[in-house]
Amino acid sequence: MKLSYLFLAAGFEEIEAVTVVDVLRRAGVNIKTVSMTGGLEVSGEHGIVLLADLTYEGTTFDDADFYILPGGTEGTRNLFYNDDFKMTLLDHYNKGKKIAAIGESPSLLGELNMLTDKNATCTAGLEKFLNGATYTAMPIEIQDNILTGKGPEAAMKFAVAIVSLLLGKDAADKVSKELLLILD
Repeated sequence: MKLSYLFLAAGFEEIEAVTVVDVLRRAGVNIKTVSMTGGLEVSGEHGIVLLADLTYEGTTFDDADFYILPGGTEGTRNLFYNDDFKMTLLDHYNKGKKIAAIGESPSLLGELNMLTDKNATCTAGLEKFLNGATYTAMPIEIQDNILTGKGPEAAMKFAVAIVSLLLGKDAADKVSKELLLILD
């Protein structure tokens, strides 16, 4: 199975990151967290420090299936100002591979013109950055190889959707049942 990578920039939204990693690992997805800070410790938007599995500088991403971007105002800004990361993200997208972004981070996809002619969602107030997309305000949107999520309130649905895209509906239903999650 290919790897999925979740990118942790300083100021990431903790609920959006930890929920995704937890749900994917429960489902058996091979997911690695990637620090964008140069060291393995990354501080989130609310001061929670996570220890990443890998550093961005020390990793090649040729084996990636999914790139996952948690939001957070500062975290998204830090990803946006990293030109090397944006080129890596664009390369992944241009190869038709999957990208999931939640909260503020779909705005980065919009700024890179990855959402043109797609339905998308994000944290309310940032829809103006979803260039070319139709903002729906739904908890999640799946369009082609892009999954977007509204924010912390949608983190569980967002994570289960990733499981479904990677492993299928049965795996998503199984992990949802284990989590006592009722999806409507």
